[in-house]
Amino acid sequence: MGARILVTGAAGVIGFELARQIAERGDELVAIDCGKKGGLEDLDALKAKHPGRVTVMHDDLAQGPLELDGRFDAIFHLAAIVGVQYVTDHPYETLVVNLRSTLAVLDFAIRSKSGPFFFASSSENYASGVDAGFVKVPTPEDVILSIDRIALPRWSYAASKMAGESAVFGAASEHGIQPVVVRFHNVYGPRMGQTHVVPEMLARVKQRVDPFPIFGADQTRSFLYVEDAGRALLTVLDAARNGASGLFNIGSPDEKRIDELARVIFDVTGFHPKLELHPAPPGSVARRAPNIAKLAGLGFAPRVGLEDGIRACWKR
Repeated sequence: MGARILVTGAAGVIGFELARQIAERGDELVAIDCGKKGGLEDLDALKAKHPGRVTVMHDDLAQGPLELDGRFDAIFHLAAIVGVQYVTDHPYETLVVNLRSTLAVLDFAIRSKSGPFFFASSSENYASGVDAGFVKVPTPEDVILSIDRIALPRWSYAASKMAGESAVFGAASEHGIQPVVVRFHNVYGPRMGQTHVVPEMLARVKQRVDPFPIFGADQTRSFLYVEDAGRALLTVLDAARNGASGLFNIGSPDEKRIDELARVIFDVTGFHPKLELHPAPPGSVARRAPNIAKLAGLGFAPRVGLEDGIRACWKR
């Protein structure tokens, strides 16, 4: 038996891939998710595939303290409300759920004296600084975090992630936990819901929408396939178990315009409509691409190119 690892948000896109890779490499896994966005059947199937090594708990971490026996060699806290549209429509719920769940898992980590604590954060934390001109692209980890318009509902997500980062480093300072904050940059995959740019475009392709609306065509993002995201997390985990801590960007260095993404999708699917260009949504940052030199220094490099990743999503 290998390490004992806890993953919250384990039914999510990144959480499930991480859980799958942990189970595949022989570690003991406790996977927690409340099932708000589905995916629990996948966790049940993972448990059946690895009898005795995978425990699945259906628990809402925002509703109370986390009660588990024993310590864990590592904790990955990925549970959170995500998705721009849902966050925009439910800014207060986003803050309540994300903050309460983070504090509940941190409290457990402190009580149990568990190993490295991984907090899933976001590139949204510095996004407004890119447009303001004081954050460079590609963006390293040691940048100023900021929010452009605090009253804009979409920034409630970034606010919750900034507060979470602060809580993790505060717990490290006061209680001695080992802090690892990972900032994800546009991870995508076949199990993703319809509230992100890749599945949104694929859904419009399936419906044969023509002309094809593109929002913020000249904006850029760097897209990381979920399988690579899982490998990146395990790469950082191995380093953390040897003493590494701090901030790590998780993403791809390959920066793509949104209209370039659309053309890759058209080539993969064989559907080539006319483009109908629209302005980007309010608060959407002009450029986003991480500097992953720190992650690369641990031996990580993405393996799945954008075309292959889109093809896997289209087949699903």
